Amino acid sequence: MIVRIGITKCHIELISRRAMSVFEKAGVTYSYDHMTEQIDCRTEYLIGDDMSVEDAWFFLRKRAGRVEGVSVRMEDVSVAVDSRIVLRELNLLLSAGEQLVIHGSNGVGKTTLLRSLLGLVTPISGVIQIGDFRVGTKEWMYNRIHTAYVHQENIKNTFPVSAGEVVSIGLAVSKIPSSELRYHVEIAMRRTGCFHLLKRSYHSLSGGEKQRVSLARCLCQHAKVLLFDEPTSFLDREGKDDLIALLRELCNNETPTILMVSHDMAWIEQLAWKMKELKGGRLC
Repeated sequence: MIVRIGITKCHIELISRRAMSVFEKAGVTYSYDHMTEQIDCRTEYLIGDDMSVEDAWFFLRKRAGRVEGVSVRMEDVSVAVDSRIVLRELNLLLSAGEQLVIHGSNGVGKTTLLRSLLGLVTPISGVIQIGDFRVGTKEWMYNRIHTAYVHQENIKNTFPVSAGEVVSIGLAVSKIPSSELRYHVEIAMRRTGCFHLLKRSYHSLSGGEKQRVSLARCLCQHAKVLLFDEPTSFLDREGKDDLIALLRELCNNETPTILMVSHDMAWIEQLAWKMKELKGGRLC
């Protein structure tokens, strides 16, 4: 935790030899009163030597019950579009709070995979489950609000809607007082740095501003699973940098389960998330 939150100098009463090596590798200056080979703590036994600081931080958050995402499972899923098999006996498993990027060339089925998770495309075989619920069942329908979708920002519709109204869509099916709805919208927009856009026309916003508003919509609905479809397609360099910072902050504070599809390899490598390639209808 000391390394993860950026402390560079500390004094510790009791330190383990393992911790000393972590500090030295991270450039943390430290002093101590007593040293032991290993602290008699189950957590220290469970954290592997090959874990990165980020992996260890995520593990600690899970043990503390701070991970707010849910698991995503696709088992032997096949999907056909216009009589063409797009996904072929595909298998995918994301644990609660895990992040994954799926990349691949255009037309391989990346968006179809996301649409399947949203229940917008019905597989011809296989099982899709988000959290405790199988996609397509009545139980899942009651809980589908916990899965949010951030689409490519290329919609040309100029329907008069404000950024705040777009964010409020996240709670459109919730029967809550308007004052409470405004509160949730404000909190979500402040967290993504776009509250100043509240009354601006959504369609007048830049690509980066729209991404912030879309993320605010997801936060407003308290989504546990976030699905991103080519989020950098219409962003300039500054917008891409802002999105990376926003995603890192979101993962640090909320730890939702995130599945992103993208072909922007130079950008997604900066995220340092796990990656899989979609090819021939399967994940490699």
